[in-house]
Amino acid sequence: MKTDLTQKTFPIKKIISTVFLGMFLLQITNAFAAQRIALPIDEAKKDQSFASFRAKLIEAIVRRDVDYVVSQASKDVHLSFGGHSGRKSFRGFLTLTEANLADEYKHEAATRRESYWNALEEVLRMGGRFKKAGVFGAPYTWTIKLLETEDAFTTYFVIGDKVALRNRPSKFGEIIATLNHNIVKSLKGGDGTPFIKVKLSNGNTGFVKKSQLRSAVDYRAIFEKRSGHWQLVTFIAGD
Repeated sequence: MKTDLTQKTFPIKKIISTVFLGMFLLQITNAFAAQRIALPIDEAKKDQSFASFRAKLIEAIVRRDVDYVVSQASKDVHLSFGGHSGRKSFRGFLTLTEANLADEYKHEAATRRESYWNALEEVLRMGGRFKKAGVFGAPYTWTIKLLETEDAFTTYFVIGDKVALRNRPSKFGEIIATLNHNIVKSLKGGDGTPFIKVKLSNGNTGFVKKSQLRSAVDYRAIFEKRSGHWQLVTFIAGD
């Protein structure tokens, strides 16, 4: 009896194709699994008293209402690792003038003052989480626990979807990938440009606009509900 080789080989080809397809899909799955992602989150609405407090504080920041903003901070508000604390110091940062700076820095007074206001507003607008009842941490990037292998000073968060990863530090650089809220590591490169060279958790490298990255040690805030009222108790940068 003759053997039908076509019928015999077809299942083998099908099996081989299935195996290779499975391996390909596994590689894709592993590639995505290797990515460190930090999706935005905002739990403010879980407590309407805090949501209302934050909304009013943002409005005051927009209109540069120093008195109101300072009044929403605790008397012992923590402002730096160098010992700055309290409402008087907070007001000083918000109203910084040339008189507060050494001669070589006087020309930076307006820029520093506005940067401080902008940093405060950005932190408030970037969402966050409740650490426990009556304690809210912001922005959401600061509430992400870093891995033991991640250095806070070189860890950055990609802010946004479809953020371009380019092959050189230029807007004309080729887009080699698009990032979606990835956690990345900063590398040397891009100096003197609006870009930072980064390394993804899967090992790939490229350049991302500084404006689309946020350092793990950038400004963050802690709010506490004390005696029934929400207050800013910490606004600090560094580690």
